[in-house]
Amino acid sequence: MRLFKHSIKFVESSSLLVSKINRINKYLYLLVGCCLLKKYEMGLKLIFCIIIGILMLASSCKKTDNSDISNIKSVQTKSFKPDIMIDWWKVIYKHVAYQRVKPPVASRIYSYIGVAAYEAALPGMVGYNSFVGQLTDLDDLPRPDPALVYDWPTVITHTVYLSTDELLKRFVHGSESDFKDLKNKQLNARRLAVAEDVFQRSEKYGEELATKLIEWIRKDNFDETRYYSFYKIPSRNNNPELWEPTEATSDPCEPFWESIRPFFLDSGAQCHIPLKVPFSIEPDSEFRGYMDEVLEYDKNMTEEQREIALFWADDPGETSTPPGHWTYIMNYAIQQEQFNLEQAVSTYALVGVGIADAFIASWYTKYKVNLVRPKTYAQEFLNMPDWEPLIETPPFPEYASGHSVVSTVAAELLTEIFGENYSLIDSTHVSIGLEPRKITSFRDAALEASMSRVYGGLHYMFSIDAGIAQGLCVKQTIVDKIKLRKDNTLNISNK
Repeated sequence: MRLFKHSIKFVESSSLLVSKINRINKYLYLLVGCCLLKKYEMGLKLIFCIIIGILMLASSCKKTDNSDISNIKSVQTKSFKPDIMIDWWKVIYKHVAYQRVKPPVASRIYSYIGVAAYEAALPGMVGYNSFVGQLTDLDDLPRPDPALVYDWPTVITHTVYLSTDELLKRFVHGSESDFKDLKNKQLNARRLAVAEDVFQRSEKYGEELATKLIEWIRKDNFDETRYYSFYKIPSRNNNPELWEPTEATSDPCEPFWESIRPFFLDSGAQCHIPLKVPFSIEPDSEFRGYMDEVLEYDKNMTEEQREIALFWADDPGETSTPPGHWTYIMNYAIQQEQFNLEQAVSTYALVGVGIADAFIASWYTKYKVNLVRPKTYAQEFLNMPDWEPLIETPPFPEYASGHSVVSTVAAELLTEIFGENYSLIDSTHVSIGLEPRKITSFRDAALEASMSRVYGGLHYMFSIDAGIAQGLCVKQTIVDKIKLRKDNTLNISNK
């Protein structure tokens, strides 16, 4: 009986003790425990050790919160150049382009790799918050031991490599050596730069972090949305306003993408913009007026408009699609501003998740409204069976313009980082023979990308306007929710 009473006291005192020292190194539990044991019979040592062991285990398994996890003993992330991430984006960009990765899928790849790099670098970034507890279902991540030294470039390289392997392995078709070669090159350089124990510890932590991130990635419904055969194109019988693929060989592009788990949006429906222009084939109707506008641009296209249409086409197979185009622009700005590694990973992560959420919102609206493309309208209702737009019509519904949604989100977030009226040279498509274009601001570039779809004969003007509105909604949702820095700002560039 006496033993039982003492056991109860042990539980109470131990619980109180742990609540007071829960941020102290776990090894202090045993030291304090040994001191307390002097008051009690030796027969209670076993009970106490069991209690302490359980408490230690619970403490170690507690979910990570958004508190300061900075490791001040290590060289801070901002002390490094962004080269390791720029090199990763280059090789990823190449494979996304060559493997004909579809635009929504490309956004998924870029976004997750951005998050992976950010979380890998975060312990070396004073004043920044983790995405744990902010991004949907990201509830916990391993953290480095604050008492030990780590090399953040090594952590980033290992985390990004494993994440890239997970995200691109089904697309690269034997080209994985590019990723392995880059990983080995970067890790060999870091092994020479830091102590061996620091290198090995950093590599191990990168693997632990990547493993947890991959578990999270695999639960975003991507695999479930691979079932294309389950999608049935709605019948246009008695519904002439409905979309159908314009190319006989084209399957609908990602018809279930709105089911992909968003990052900050509650769902794809959150920023839905209903169609406000009633479908009509009557000559004096509002809808017909918008169609006539498309034909007018096609008939009287200037050379400048033609260049814009081709420059922003961003077709899969030739380019890295719109997500890659904006990543290229982002990379240029990062290098032009001489961002450090801390600033670079923050930019990649923020813009990446923004573009990904933009696609989820856009695809929700596209397949909900399911509006006919100008090509079908002209050929069926205007007695123009041979009419072809300048740009090949992509295999998904017209409304609203995906280019407008995505470009608006990217431009607005880049403006938050680099400022208004930021100018640069966009040489994204030099490799396919297109001349560079001067950008006077990110917003001007987004408007140009949006208008390119009207010039190219792919969208009605009301679809452009709706896409811009939807993009602004997505951007504002992210800005309202995200807590990137502890001062609640998005001041990455320190301007």
